[in-house]
Amino acid sequence: MPPSLVSLFCKTVCCPTSQALLAYHRLAPANVDHAYIENHLAYCDFCSAELQLLTRYRSDAEEYSFVEMPAQFRRLAEDLLKRSNATIRGFAELGENRHLSH
Repeated sequence: MPPSLVSLFCKTVCCPTSQALLAYHRLAPANVDHAYIENHLAYCDFCSAELQLLTRYRSDAEEYSFVEMPAQFRRLAEDLLKRSNATIRGFAELGENRHLSH
């Protein structure tokens, strides 16, 4: 793909903000120029793609609660992490010592 086409797919100064795109999608009247955004979306592939992405995911603030990880699961995770770190260190040492055979 030619570099000039790639550089066109980006947000510019003329593009509405993500919040404005979401307000447009929700038909919210709060300081959003719906006609401008509608015209803008007709020629701006980036904002059209951004709007599609934004509308596919919940934009409401989600509330999370953290719970304590069960002790057995924590030990398993720690053991797996230790093994993977040891494996990585072992490969690094092999490379440094050049004891690899074909």
